[in-house]
Amino acid sequence: MKKVTCLNFRGCSGEPNDTLGGYHLGFTDDLRQYLELQVLQQQREEQEPPTTKLYLAGFSLGANAVLKCLGELGTDAIHRYNIRGGMALCVPLDATVNAPFLGKPGFNQIVYCQNLLRTLKTRAHYQLERFCDNDVTTTKFDYEACMNAKTITEFDDAFVAPVYGYKDAYDYYQQTSSIYYLDTIAVPTLVLNSKDDPFMDPGFCPIEKTRESGDGKAPIQMVYTKHGGHLGYLFHRPNRGEVIPDTSWASTELGRFLHHIHTQQHTTPEEEK
Repeated sequence: MKKVTCLNFRGCSGEPNDTLGGYHLGFTDDLRQYLELQVLQQQREEQEPPTTKLYLAGFSLGANAVLKCLGELGTDAIHRYNIRGGMALCVPLDATVNAPFLGKPGFNQIVYCQNLLRTLKTRAHYQLERFCDNDVTTTKFDYEACMNAKTITEFDDAFVAPVYGYKDAYDYYQQTSSIYYLDTIAVPTLVLNSKDDPFMDPGFCPIEKTRESGDGKAPIQMVYTKHGGHLGYLFHRPNRGEVIPDTSWASTELGRFLHHIHTQQHTTPEEEK
């Protein structure tokens, strides 16, 4: 029996989160708890080792969490959880590079950065009211700096870093960016990004982290399309005589990759050693 589970970050499913934080770029706690629950369920069903194959897919910030989680697990992804593949769409591999790019003066900063900042500031104000007695002088995070932030990095420095115990925004980026976890991923993984993604520096395409480059250790394939924006691979313009697809190109590609590794791969590269 095939089953799909959709995990939302805390506070992103319509239900309010009961803690000051909730999630961040490298928040893998809930995903790992879900994997443990799958192990316990299969143990109760006397499936030991686990027989149900798992595949992880993430989008945007969630894609970073999926890659980081796979890197944290290493070979345990295979031997403990029976994870057989991973997929990441529009993933900010290195926030140290991409956050300053988004904050550069220009169209991206005016449109995308400012819209995202408005959402983040609204959330910070809500958190202040709910968990800090609406005290603007709270020491839990720097509320004034949050409200005055002009870039995502300034907001991360004022809110995310103090709430989660990082020294500053760049310490947060360095500890959570998935680029630093790729080498220990042990299952076939597809990374699909677009070079015109307004949230990513187009000059940063680290294919050296993949086996296809000849240098990387992890079984990762990175695909960089010329166009697509941020999660914008939707209903491409058909050529003459071409039928418009029922689903977006991106979901079709992810499905194709999943089908390939599910039907063609009986053992993982790690198991063949």
